[in-house]
Amino acid sequence: MRFIYKLTTLLLLTTFCSNNLFSQQNEKEILEQGKLLYKSEKASWQGTDMFLDRFPEKSKLAGGYFSYTDKDRNICVFYDRDTVPKTVAVFSFDDTYLPVRAQIDTVAREFSDYEKDLYSIRKEAMAELNRNPVFEFYNYTSFNPVPLIYKEKKMVYFFTGPKKGNVVIFGNDYLITFNDDNTVENVEKLHSSMTPVNYSGNSSETNSLHAHTEDDIITATDVCVLMLYSPYANWEKHYVLSKTKVSVWDCYKNEFYIIDRSAWEKGLNAAKQKK
Repeated sequence: MRFIYKLTTLLLLTTFCSNNLFSQQNEKEILEQGKLLYKSEKASWQGTDMFLDRFPEKSKLAGGYFSYTDKDRNICVFYDRDTVPKTVAVFSFDDTYLPVRAQIDTVAREFSDYEKDLYSIRKEAMAELNRNPVFEFYNYTSFNPVPLIYKEKKMVYFFTGPKKGNVVIFGNDYLITFNDDNTVENVEKLHSSMTPVNYSGNSSETNSLHAHTEDDIITATDVCVLMLYSPYANWEKHYVLSKTKVSVWDCYKNEFYIIDRSAWEKGLNAAKQKK
């Protein structure tokens, strides 16, 4: 279980070394999954904007979309409402996500085998959302399913997205894992609550944090949200506090490291005394 809040003062923590209590493999997978989620969401953001702007007539035919990364391309697929859907429009981006460098294909085609799996687990995840009481719904928000196949593991992450601007939402996120036949294996609630954090992009608010009541480090969903929103919020670092350690996310390098919480608190107190 976790709760989340905002850090409103600048934290001067520059003298600590990483004290990793989790395996390197675990940290590596969190970072890799988080960055894949970011690539997917960024492609969805850009693809949706371009789809609605350039093909308003086709948008009426769309039954949904999903995104994924294929080698060096980030692909957003819009599909129709048929029982066996075909593509309506496919947008392919490089890592700049610049519209002028996007490749667009509006010729209808069947899904590839990989896309069929993404569509299938996304569809099943939406059914699970509607039938499983573990999911909590909040006003002025919407759920966003992000299908992901990572090292042959099939999963769908659910993010809670804001319906208002200048807001970052941490929490109320979920992970559904799937069996080989695309049936639901497990549903996990990643944070026990949701807190919207307003931001203005002010230079005086360059850091933020949230806390985990269990002894967990930063999650893949945290990584994705921070990569998406920190450029707009003007954050430099984000801190994820647990009982014994602190995950420090560098918003410029898009990396994190782990430090001991007691050392973090000593450094914070020392910084306050210097003011």
